Amino acid sequence: MNRTIGNTLKVVRTISTVVATILILAVQLECTDSVYPIALPGCQDSCGDIPIPYPFGIGSDCSMSEYFNITCDILNDGKPMPQYEGFVILNINLPLGQGRISSPISYRCYNSTTKKEYIHGGINFLQSPYRVNTEKNTFTVIGCNTLAYLCLDNSSESCLDFSTDYTVGCVSSCGSVDTLIKHGSCDGIGCCQTAMPKGTSSYSVSINKRPSYNNSELYNFSRCSYAMIVEEAEFKFNTTYITTDKLHDTTDQPLPMVIDWAIGNMTCDIAQKYKSSFACRSDHSDCLNSISVGGYLCNCSNGYQGNPYLPGGCQGLSFLSLLKPW
Repeated sequence: MNRTIGNTLKVVRTISTVVATILILAVQLECTDSVYPIALPGCQDSCGDIPIPYPFGIGSDCSMSEYFNITCDILNDGKPMPQYEGFVILNINLPLGQGRISSPISYRCYNSTTKKEYIHGGINFLQSPYRVNTEKNTFTVIGCNTLAYLCLDNSSESCLDFSTDYTVGCVSSCGSVDTLIKHGSCDGIGCCQTAMPKGTSSYSVSINKRPSYNNSELYNFSRCSYAMIVEEAEFKFNTTYITTDKLHDTTDQPLPMVIDWAIGNMTCDIAQKYKSSFACRSDHSDCLNSISVGGYLCNCSNGYQGNPYLPGGCQGLSFLSLLKPW
């Protein structure tokens, strides 16, 4: 009996030793294999805390084309942040072919008698590999007695001549501060949202002049009206957006807008015929047609991770990675 128990304990100790050895090796592999290149050799792979994976790059020699050429600039708060055409880049997602940029905010502010300031916002991605994502973003208007228009495929300030391909509008209204407090959601009281059509590559925003500003009570708590395209899941309406100038400065916490991007304008079947320019450079990578933009994207094959746009960029998942829940 004692001999049987002793043999059992020896087997348990042996199994425990083997398991411990495997886990130690797995941790070592995890530490080694999880570091894979994301940028071209010799190129800066981040700006501040934001990774910059190829085909994007800081400088023309480090990016695939001018459309992926990123600058790393010091902003007013002293922090380095990546930018493209003046838009701050908040993150880049290679597998999804998406990115987040700071949303340009249009606003119209008043003093007691007349218009004080009007900032016109918009984006022009025509002839580029970018599109505004219309599933995750929403056109959002903030203000009291505010009517704003979103004009697509239009980069001029003359948004209201209705010569554009598509125009949508949104109206937000409020009568008092008490009304805002009772309605803290974006449901038309101080804030309204509306969906956008697919394939948006450029747009401009116009905020109508308020029809009357004789209501001194309204002026006292709401001087400004705002309009922007913003990622719906990341936007939470706050009544201080109405009662203060908080939306004028979003440097610390910019409102994100999701954009889609892709490589070129060919499908995978066609692009693969041109080996020298085909962007999926790594072994164990797959080509996927981009539905929202046209062109294509590259992903690492199942069981691999890394950057499929670089030679050798897709590497096998380590043991611990396979144990992690998806």
